[in-house]
Amino acid sequence: MKISGILEELMAVLDAIRPRKGQQIVVKLGGSAMEQAESVQATLRSIAALHDLGLKPILVHGGGKAIDRAMNKAGLIPKKIQGRRYTDEQTLTVVVEVLTQEINADLCRNLQNFGVDAVPVYGENQALFGERLLLPGLDLEPIDLGRVGNVNRVETKLLNDLTHNGKIPVIPSLAQDGLGWLNVNADTAACAVAAALKVPKLLLMTDTPGILRDHKDPTSLIPKLNRAETLSLIQQGVIDGGMIPKVEACLEALEAGVGSTKIIDGREKYSLLMEWIPNAPAGTEIVLE
Repeated sequence: MKISGILEELMAVLDAIRPRKGQQIVVKLGGSAMEQAESVQATLRSIAALHDLGLKPILVHGGGKAIDRAMNKAGLIPKKIQGRRYTDEQTLTVVVEVLTQEINADLCRNLQNFGVDAVPVYGENQALFGERLLLPGLDLEPIDLGRVGNVNRVETKLLNDLTHNGKIPVIPSLAQDGLGWLNVNADTAACAVAAALKVPKLLLMTDTPGILRDHKDPTSLIPKLNRAETLSLIQQGVIDGGMIPKVEACLEALEAGVGSTKIIDGREKYSLLMEWIPNAPAGTEIVLE
């Protein structure tokens, strides 16, 4: 591409971002995308760039693959139920250690290396509070997932204060209830934050190009789905496994007032910036109607 073409795209990105200056956005980072160091660095660099251009990013992260490795090392066997990790007390100890002391610390350190003030948000600086999550079983009896939770309260004042002061909150997918930690699906956590703040944009960065009609064919990407189409694809089994809580959380966020939600490929370098290029084909947008 000629220099003039590159500059043209750059100006298009700046034109797209300029009207959003001062707005909060929520970015969720998770899945195998977190296993590719270069892609993670590109994402963090993109978040720092968006911050420098006047947006107020909030980063929510999971860490499933790293948790699986730590559990295997501890002799624990990971177990998933309807796309969520069964979490007994031993598993919870591993989850908290990996998310806070390893992943969160590393993300904050790398963001700071890009010149922004990233702040870990957990523990004494806790933003997410919740309750035990019980999923309905086939026999209508609730499925016990252990110390797995849903978010029912977000400390919006804390997050607003941090972003107002030019900081980037970095939130692990952990909530607290009266008994201690709850393991929360990272997509669910990100959508809860986005809904509580009513942000104009929520971006879920994961290890897939978006929602595919055929899991084995990346060219079968569905660029946009409304609520009815999404629920139909769940019933058909096209949307399954860990993608179900993603799309359900997106719909809940939209119903709560979030402006737009999108699932994009976090493995692709700078896919977060590509979102701001007009008409760039990237990911699957979820809408209500």
